[in-house]
This record gives sequence, C-alpha cells and structure tokens, in this order.
Amino acid sequence: MRISSWRYFTVGLLTGVLWGNAAAAEEWQHTVVLYGIGASIDGKAGIGDVTADVDVGFDDILDNLEFGAMAAYRGERGRWAVVADLIFMALEQKKSGLGPAGGTRAKVEADQLIVELDGSYAVTERLDAYGGLRYWELDNELEIVGGGPLGETLSASKTEDWVDPIVGLRYVAPLAERWQFIVRGDVGGFGVGSDFTWHTSAFAAWQVSENGSVLLGLRYLDVDYDDGSGSDRFRWDVTEGGPMAGFAWRF
Repeated sequence: MRISSWRYFTVGLLTGVLWGNAAAAEEWQHTVVLYGIGASIDGKAGIGDVTADVDVGFDDILDNLEFGAMAAYRGERGRWAVVADLIFMALEQKKSGLGPAGGTRAKVEADQLIVELDGSYAVTERLDAYGGLRYWELDNELEIVGGGPLGETLSASKTEDWVDPIVGLRYVAPLAERWQFIVRGDVGGFGVGSDFTWHTSAFAAWQVSENGSVLLGLRYLDVDYDDGSGSDRFRWDVTEGGPMAGFAWRF
C-alpha cells in the first residue's frame, strides 16, 4: 500500500495530542478497544473508465482479507470526551465467468485506511452528541480480463485520500448490573470530501472484570465518493460492515 509517511506522521501527531491532553488532566477515564468486524463489502469501485463490482460476502471475507487491524480509544472527563478510531483492511477479490459468454474475469485489490478523530459532549446522562473528522485513504487496483471491446485486458490503479466532516449521536442504556447497550450513528461528507457518508453501530458490552469488557454487536459504514473525470476519475461507492466483536480495557 502506497501511503506517504507524512500522512502517518500527521495522524500519529493528532492522536498523540489527544492522548497527551487526556493523560495530563486528572479525573480522566480512558478506554482502549481492540476489535474485529466480520464485514461484507458491497458496491462499486472505479478508476478512469474501468469499473468493477466490490462484492465480498460475510462468508468470503476471511478468504479475501489479506490483513486487517482495528482499534479505538475514548477518553472521558466530566461531560467531555475525545475519541479516536482506526481501521485498516487489505482486500483482494477475484471473479470469473462474467460477461455474456462467461469469459470475462475481474480482480480488485483494495487497501483501505480509515482514521476518525471526534470530540463528544454529554447532552444528558445517556446521550452524547459528537462531531469530528474521518480520514480515508484507498489504494485500489482494478483488472478486467476480456473486458475491452476486442476482449483485451483493462487495468488501472490509483491512490486517493480525503477527509469527511461528521456529526452524530451516541446513546448508552444500562441493561443489567454488568451489561450495557450502546448505539452510535453519524452522517457526513456533505460534498466536502465524499458526496455523503453514514455510519452506525450497536453492541452490547458485558463487564467481565473490574476493568475489562467484552463487546458484541454490529457495525456498518457507507461512503459515496466520486472525484475527477476521464482517466483521472476515482470512484468508491460501497457499504461495508457486519458482526463486530472486541475487548475493551478501561482505566
């Protein structure tokens, strides 16, 4: 994946500033989460005149996933909170038997980095309002064998990145002594980065120890990004998500 080192530095610096401000203040509560998503991905990817379906079902995700890493941080003090979330996935999908004669093959390789930084305020004891930025970077390679007018191979590759402003709500409901239900949703893009994006997650948190909790639920993320024209066009219009499981450590 071709991601410039300065972008890693910028993301790391922003995350470090949030962590440093939280750690320097007394009475902050920190939560670190490591999690995974059994995600399906459905939509279209396009580079220039080459467009391919990105359709990886839940039962195929492990076969198509080359690498994945997901982590989140939340720091709370009083009514205020800072949140950071990171998702990285490297996917490869191959399809054959396409076209009228069944002789067309397609391959899509997509390396995807998503980093989110939010500020949150507790409107009530259970309801938070938040806003922030979600950074995307995609390195896509498309190849369609037999897709040209004369059956030739069409191929293209491009790296694209953008930032979406987002606004959303988070609701926490106690279910029992050691159980909580948490639902979160936001919308964004608004033509600043993507045309439109939305995200939702809902999960139950089971406190298994004084500091540790197990998380089980669902998470979905949708984005419609289309930029450029002709050979410089880049399109990423997909919905991805599915079952989520993770472990949270609060200190």
